[in-house]
Amino acid sequence: MARIICDPQAVAERYGFVPNERLLFSAIRLDSFPFVTPLIFEDAGAEVMLARQQEQGNIVTGAGVDPERIRFYEPWVTIDPRPVADFPAAPNLPALVKELVGDGPVDLDPRAPYTHYLKLTGEVDVRVALPEAAPVRVHEIDQAAVLARFSGWRSAGIPVAERLIAGVDHLAGLERELSAGADTRFSALAHVAEQLGVDAILLSSAPNYSEVTGTVWQPGTVALWADGRVFAIAEQRVEGVEGARCGDYGSAAEAVAALTNGSRLAFEEQWEHSSLGIRLTDAGVVLVSASRALGSWRDERDAEDLPFQLIAARASTTAIEQTVAWAHEHLDAGEAFTENELYARYLEFLARFRTEHEIPFDVEPYFTNLHSSQRMLFPGPPTDFRIDETTTCVQLDAGVKVVIDGVVVATSDMARSVLRTPEGREAYEMLTRAVREAIIPQLRPGVVCEDVHAQTLEHLATIRPRMREIGLLGDEVDFDAEYRKRNVGHLMGKQESFANELRPGYRFVLREGSYGAAEIPWRYDRHAIGVEDLWYIGAERTYNLTLREH
Repeated sequence: MARIICDPQAVAERYGFVPNERLLFSAIRLDSFPFVTPLIFEDAGAEVMLARQQEQGNIVTGAGVDPERIRFYEPWVTIDPRPVADFPAAPNLPALVKELVGDGPVDLDPRAPYTHYLKLTGEVDVRVALPEAAPVRVHEIDQAAVLARFSGWRSAGIPVAERLIAGVDHLAGLERELSAGADTRFSALAHVAEQLGVDAILLSSAPNYSEVTGTVWQPGTVALWADGRVFAIAEQRVEGVEGARCGDYGSAAEAVAALTNGSRLAFEEQWEHSSLGIRLTDAGVVLVSASRALGSWRDERDAEDLPFQLIAARASTTAIEQTVAWAHEHLDAGEAFTENELYARYLEFLARFRTEHEIPFDVEPYFTNLHSSQRMLFPGPPTDFRIDETTTCVQLDAGVKVVIDGVVVATSDMARSVLRTPEGREAYEMLTRAVREAIIPQLRPGVVCEDVHAQTLEHLATIRPRMREIGLLGDEVDFDAEYRKRNVGHLMGKQESFANELRPGYRFVLREGSYGAAEIPWRYDRHAIGVEDLWYIGAERTYNLTLREH
C-alpha cells in the first residue's frame, strides 16, 4: 500500500539536507514547521518527495536534489513565471496525493501534522496506524510564577532597549512605552476559547508551550489550559518539567480527556501529530483547529514584549546594513566571495553588536534568506555560490531571535539588498520608498490588514510603467492578481505571523502596540530585490524601528 512518511531525519538521510537548515519556511514557522516540511511518498518500491513549491530553489539549487525525485504542490507566487515554468505544482497536498494514489488507500505517518490528516480525509482513503501510546505525567503550572518570570526578564530588558534607542531621533518617545508589568497571556486565553467556542486549549508547539510555562519546550510535552488552570503534560521519560505533580496517565490523550471532561478542545492542527488528534476524537473529544487563533493570541500581545522587540530590530538593522556595506566595499575592490562567506560576515556583525552594546541576552539567528539572483529568484538560505563582478543582486532578508534561558522572547524580520546595476539600484529606491511612504504611513489604530494591501497595490500601479522600462517587469502575468496572493507585510512577535498578514482576506484590525514588518519583494529576471522594515504602532505615532541614523 502507498504510504506517506513525515520524518525530517528520513529526508536528511535520503535527500541529503536537513529541512530546518536548508528550507527557509521550515526555519521561519516555529509554531508549524511540521506543516511545511517535505513528505516522502512511497508506492510499489518507487519514492518521491512531496514539497511546497516555495522551497523549489532551496531543494533543487540549494540542496542539489534531482527534480525528477520531487513533486511540488501549493504553486509559488511570482511575477516572473520563468523559474517555475518547467516545474508543475499541484494546487494543494490533497490534490497531489489524489493524483498519486487514485482510488487506492494511503498509509499516513502518525507523526504527520493533524492538518494533513484532516485535509486528506475525504479526498483519499487515508489510514493511520497508531503507535503504542507513551505514559505521561501531569504537572500544574504556577501561573503567578510564570508572570513573575516574564516580568523579571522584561525589567532586565528595559534599560538595554533604552540604551539602544537613546539619541535616535526618529525613535524619540518610544522609551515611554517600555513596561514590564502588563501581561495578558493567561487572561487572553479565555477570549480565544470564547472565539473558538471551546472549553479548553491544548498548546503543543514550542512558542505556545513556552508562552504558558515560561520554560523551553521539549519533545514529548504539551501544555493544557482548562478551567483557568494550566497543566504541563509530559511523557514520563522527559526530565526537568516544572510544576506541581498532579497525576499519571497511560497517554497524553487519556490525560487531556480526563482534565477536560471530554469537552470541546482547541487543537494546534499545524503542529500536533495526527496520532494524538485521532486518539482524542476516539475518546469523544471534539477538536477545533486553533493554529491560526493561537498565533494571533501571541501577535495581539506584541506591546508587552516591546523591550525585546527593540533589541531584535536594532540588532537586525545594524548587522544587515553593515553586511550590505561590506559586500559593496569588497565587490568595488574587485574581490569575490561566496554566499556563505557573506553570511559569516553577517554573523560577525551580529555578534559584535551584542558585545558592543553589552546585551545580556542571547541574540541568535532566527532565519536567513541570503542568495544571489544569479543562483535563483526563490528566497532561501546561503550556499557556496560565488558572488563577484558579474553579480547583479544579492538579497539579505533575515531575522534574529532574542532568547533567555532557552525561551524565545522576541524575533525580527527585515531585508536589504546589494544592487550592482543601475536599473537595480533605481528599482531598489522605488521599492524602498514604497515601503516607507506607501505602507508604513497607513499603519495606525483601526486600520484593517487587507486594506493596507489594497492601497499598496494602488501605489505599485504608479511605478509599474517605470519598472517595465528598466526591465524589472514584463507582461507575462496579471500583476495585481498575482500580488494579491502574497502579503506586503505581517505582524511579528515570537515569530513571523501567519495569522495576521497585510494581505487580502486578513481582517485583523491594527491597534496601538501592534508590531510587524512591511515589505515589497520584487523578483524578476536578474534581480531578486527585497526591502523590508519593522514598524511599531505607538501611543503617539507609528515608528520605523529599522531605520538607522548614519
